[in-house]
Amino acid sequence: MTALVDEALLERPPQDSRLPRVTPHPTSDIKRWLRTPKTLWCAGCSNGIVTRALIDAVLSLGLDPDKTCVIAGIGCAGRITAYLNWSTVHTAHGRALAVATGAKAADPDLHVIVVMGDGDCVAIGGNHLIHAARRNIDVTALVFNN
Repeated sequence: MTALVDEALLERPPQDSRLPRVTPHPTSDIKRWLRTPKTLWCAGCSNGIVTRALIDAVLSLGLDPDKTCVIAGIGCAGRITAYLNWSTVHTAHGRALAVATGAKAADPDLHVIVVMGDGDCVAIGGNHLIHAARRNIDVTALVFNN
């Protein structure tokens, strides 16, 4: 079984630990990664802006779409799974990080992005957040403060 934590990284961070530069992409590039251009989010809601920023980040980082998975809980933020044209999982409220832990354990090469609303992450999912941080698994947690 593969370990979820790379102990060497805990002892010594990589030489180049600068944050990557995210550049905006044309709308035509963004639309390729959406299942539909229409969303059910309310007019003026920032969820669409965050979704576009997520796609920009994935494209800027050059992540392989076939090895990228987005896992989301219930609520407005969780609707992102209906719009992104990647592998997605829509989980129970507050359980997105627990499901992401399982996905990462099953395939350590997978780029796992966990999308949660503020309640999904720190209210009902608060204990999962603590345990995911304690395990130091290689997932990206994106919290919509909606």
